[in-house]
Amino acid sequence: MLEGASFAVRCGEIVTLEGPSGCGKTTLLRVLGSLIDAEEGSVRLDGVDARTLPPRTYRTRVAYVSQEPPMLEGSVLENVSLGPRLRGATMREGAAAALLGRVGLEGFGPRVARDLSGGEKQRVALARALANDPGVLLLDEPTSALDPAAAARVLELVRDVAATGLAVVVVTHTAEHAASLLGTRYRVEQGRVRLRKGAP
Repeated sequence: MLEGASFAVRCGEIVTLEGPSGCGKTTLLRVLGSLIDAEEGSVRLDGVDARTLPPRTYRTRVAYVSQEPPMLEGSVLENVSLGPRLRGATMREGAAAALLGRVGLEGFGPRVARDLSGGEKQRVALARALANDPGVLLLDEPTSALDPAAAARVLELVRDVAATGLAVVVVTHTAEHAASLLGTRYRVEQGRVRLRKGAP
């Protein structure tokens, strides 16, 4: 159980939540994503209580990428363009391919999404989240299944999307990755969320 988990994330800011397995990082992220309800307190988006917003509206504006993201039937391209389709919008194939390129999956569009490796699925899910043009991006261990080169590319992408104005919250147990994101770092331990000492 977490107590006193109070913090704010500004547009263009990256916040990392660090700590050992089982300390509540993912639970907190799922609360922020409106996937589970907090027993106490509230989550606010632009000052508005998330519980007063239609779930589809909230989840369009706040994108959540899990550590083991599910892939839908069909191609990688179909998975990436899912969000806009659900909103009744059409995503150009070139735009989806460009997103795949940004996550290091050039040419993956025609592949069967469910046949990908764990790390490839993570990157498809990240591209799928960005296709919805969210204002907030929530990432649960986005580099956990990646080799060092792919992890570096994803971390660079996270910095880039934050620079465009997104608010980003990243759960990680890797201090080096948290440091490389150059954001505000919190440590989750003993049921509390504390600003990490010595972090910028």
